[in-house]
Amino acid sequence: MPTIRQIAREAGVSKSTVSLALRRDPRCSNDTIEIVARIAEEMGYRPNPLVKANMANMRLGKRSKQLRSIIAYFYDCSRGSPYELESFQGANKRAKELGFALEPFSYNEPGLSPKRLLEILRNRNVQGILIGENDSPVMPIEFKFDEFAVAAIGYTVKDPKIDRIGYDHAENMNQLYQDLLDRGYERVGLAIRSDFDDRVGHTFIASYLRYQSEQNLSDPLEPFVEIKKWRQPSFLKWFRANQPDCIVTVGNEIGPWLAKAKIRIPEDLGVFSIWGDLKEEELDFSHFHVSVDQLARATIDVISDQLNSNSRGIPQQRRSILIAGEVVDLNSLRPLKR
Repeated sequence: MPTIRQIAREAGVSKSTVSLALRRDPRCSNDTIEIVARIAEEMGYRPNPLVKANMANMRLGKRSKQLRSIIAYFYDCSRGSPYELESFQGANKRAKELGFALEPFSYNEPGLSPKRLLEILRNRNVQGILIGENDSPVMPIEFKFDEFAVAAIGYTVKDPKIDRIGYDHAENMNQLYQDLLDRGYERVGLAIRSDFDDRVGHTFIASYLRYQSEQNLSDPLEPFVEIKKWRQPSFLKWFRANQPDCIVTVGNEIGPWLAKAKIRIPEDLGVFSIWGDLKEEELDFSHFHVSVDQLARATIDVISDQLNSNSRGIPQQRRSILIAGEVVDLNSLRPLKR
């Protein structure tokens, strides 16, 4: 996006003349206005609506009342009200710190067309859109984002390809496997639902296969990958055939199955959960600490940066900002070797 200074240099006039010409101020000649407008258009200049509105207020004598822009929090109506979500609360706090207001809007409310939603956002002076967290991948969102700064929390929105802020799963997994080696585990198995791995671009399986390759195991373990519905018989069959000494899994599902098979944790088997659909406080096993609040705050920062740089719509190249997690030890793993 070109600046006023760059347009002035190209047009051979001062910055103040460019500013006046872009507002079609009568103090500029028609020729100057046309020249500056043409050069600005050729360079791809687009006025920042936040600055424009605030400057208008100042010229009207409303210097003490700066325009407060609204960021929309897009949420799935099937999940109910977003006010209790950690992501909404974190984003709301950060938005207030930066001088924005955050308001929830359902992008898939029955009877609300994308056209009508766009009209509502325009009327509410919405400048940015934060697409909130979701438990599972969402269908492509049919909405024209051209007028808005936009970013998403996590990996659930595959289309449109907007900036997103998520967890650094690859870094987390690499650190985890090193930690398991330091604890003396030699046959680490992976038991995961395929839909959960799909959400993060198969990062979990890829990291596991890399770990196996680096260990040069003579008898490598096949990962246990189930499609959505977990089944105890198939899991135990895999477990007995591969004899892992530690399992990296999702959620708590395998806990009761191992208990029925009289397998003790961590005496007989170590277990680590890479979270899943449960809330962190519901996990029974050692796991990664997931700060949704931190993701939400970072997403607001990205949208704020877009607004300040006057960037709107779907970017040509999506940015992914990744935040690493921390291990929470709930005694489902053997102690570290001394």
